[in-house]
Amino acid sequence: MPKPTVIDTEFCPIAKSADVMGDRWTLLILRELFFGVTRFEAIQVQTGARPQMLTDRLRRLQHMGVILRSPYQQAPVRHEYVLTDKGKDLFSVLYAMRNWAERWQRDEGTPLAITYTHRACGHDVGLETTCPNCGKILEYGDLKGTPSLHGQSARIAKTDAFNMR
Repeated sequence: MPKPTVIDTEFCPIAKSADVMGDRWTLLILRELFFGVTRFEAIQVQTGARPQMLTDRLRRLQHMGVILRSPYQQAPVRHEYVLTDKGKDLFSVLYAMRNWAERWQRDEGTPLAITYTHRACGHDVGLETTCPNCGKILEYGDLKGTPSLHGQSARIAKTDAFNMR
């Protein structure tokens, strides 16, 4: 892997954020962690990352304090990856990216990839960052996501293809 270009993060908060999550693999890993996918193989299946790439990004996220690595099995030792409070604070960033892509990159007439319902009041929030029903600002843990049929099928297909290898 070529050495990344050094980004001056001394004074720029956007550069500091990009230093933590500035590549697509990291964003896809975070997406899976926000979906509740915490185990290495399951993250690998849904992101398509090579094992070395995934290991590198998970170590980096752990080093940056975004995730914790926690054993869930002893023989052989296996770990899961859990968001820290610092990691959970990235929810609004990924949610904003999702909303932007659904507004500007989605083919006309196709359903949203995921429909989000506000857990507290049970209403669909669409692409809003504030619940249109009760007015609460939406944060980590406030939403229940339901993938579209196409999204569900795609995730199942990735798992099936991985298991067939």
